[in-house]
Amino acid sequence: MMGFFEGLSESFSSFFKSIPFTFRHFSYSFVVPVLLFISLFILVSYLGNSVYDIVSNKFFAYIGIQHDSGWFFSFISFLLRGLLFVLFKLIFFFIFFFFSGYVILIILSPLLSYLSEKTEKIEKNKDYPFLFNVWIKQIGRSILLSLRNMFIQLALTLLVLLLSFFPIIGWLISPFAAMFIFIFNAYFFGFSFLDYSFERKGLTIGQSVSLVRKNKGLAVGFGTLFYIFYIIPFLGNFLAPFLAIFLVVAATMSAEKIVINE
Repeated sequence: MMGFFEGLSESFSSFFKSIPFTFRHFSYSFVVPVLLFISLFILVSYLGNSVYDIVSNKFFAYIGIQHDSGWFFSFISFLLRGLLFVLFKLIFFFIFFFFSGYVILIILSPLLSYLSEKTEKIEKNKDYPFLFNVWIKQIGRSILLSLRNMFIQLALTLLVLLLSFFPIIGWLISPFAAMFIFIFNAYFFGFSFLDYSFERKGLTIGQSVSLVRKNKGLAVGFGTLFYIFYIIPFLGNFLAPFLAIFLVVAATMSAEKIVINE
């Protein structure tokens, strides 16, 4: 078991070690994040515009303002459409921002599982024969774990935000709410990167949860590195998949140490 700050130090050390290692052995994998970003951008833009058109048309049909209602109502309609457009985009951006981190990890799970296994093979000379059913099982587990972590993360975030509105409790929590939310998110993102190695070593999800709890600093460290780049406005969703590749390699390097110690 690593202490919190020992785990943080180990995660940063492994991350910087993983950069030249990844470029040397897995440079071909960077094509995938580029394709993923382009695909997500096109999909989200299309969905966002389509949903907005449906919502705005139903809204204006409901309140009875038509295009030929006269100049005054046309002006009101123009203002309402602009306001609705901005409000809708903000809500859609918030929803996409919150969930896209796990969407990225879920879509990348086949690649991340492969890279984690190959890293261990190169680092520890451990060879795992490729079995398609085992690979599918690993991907399924990573998706299940990502969904589990996402909903726990969402519940904790909403709880902190809700408590911040209550008198006294809110006054105490509000100054630290952003920090709590950041740590929650970092912990669960880091957990996802570590679990590829734990699953390969035969740990159940319950055992993996227990092991990560004992090594919180390691999970928070990896998650912090991912989350810092992920929250960069506009660039976050482009940079996050690249960080995921480096971090799954780094997490594989560090996971061996805590599994052996257990």
